[in-house]
Amino acid sequence: MNISSTPLKILMIAPTSFFSDYGGHIRIYEETLALQALGHQVIIVTYYKGRDLDGIDIRRTAPLPYHTDYEVGSSRHKLAFDVYLAWRALLVAWREKPDVIHGHMHEGALIGKVLARLLRVPLVFDFQGSLTGEMVDHGFLARDGLVFRFVQRLERWICQHAGAILTSSLRARALLEREFAVPPAQLVPLPDCVDTERFRPDQFTLQQREALRAQLGIPADRPLVVYLGFLAPYQGTDHLVRMAAALK
Repeated sequence: MNISSTPLKILMIAPTSFFSDYGGHIRIYEETLALQALGHQVIIVTYYKGRDLDGIDIRRTAPLPYHTDYEVGSSRHKLAFDVYLAWRALLVAWREKPDVIHGHMHEGALIGKVLARLLRVPLVFDFQGSLTGEMVDHGFLARDGLVFRFVQRLERWICQHAGAILTSSLRARALLEREFAVPPAQLVPLPDCVDTERFRPDQFTLQQREALRAQLGIPADRPLVVYLGFLAPYQGTDHLVRMAAALK
């Protein structure tokens, strides 16, 4: 099946509160726009919180009855969110009969693998970092514990049972080959890039840019670097701040 010429119905499973203006949400959003531009239909199944976007089909889970406030990242409550997500994804998949399942992160890929097997369709796994690595960074797992080894085996199984894996960097591809024994033929680097249709300084006059700098209190001669991502130590934000101070 030629994805560039045959319109497909793609079910994306996003185990997060899509949409918010940071990190992986931007990747999901931009991938969706790119697929729609190629003529494909994209349905996103996600948690009940998040912002709806014009032109994007978002199907949300029901809210949990006991935990209406939650944060992104590993937690015991997230297991319940993912059970709700799996049920919602099953209902949507059964009704919509997608041609491809596109699972974001390991939870989305695990749910997607079950659905892909039920519907006999391919699974694409969008890899956004190591599951066990993130859980250790959040303090949810200890590297020397029995649970860590179990989760690591589960992560390896998920990685080895996707039809194709999209990675956001060459480093991620190397990690999957080295640590999880994923065949190179299954790995497709798809780097995060800047949307040059949206981020175009030439759309604004010099006077407009100078006025915006003044409004934000940024000196006219100061180099400007914009970070788009989740502000947390496990994302390396503290290193970025120290580097910026050293380069000042």
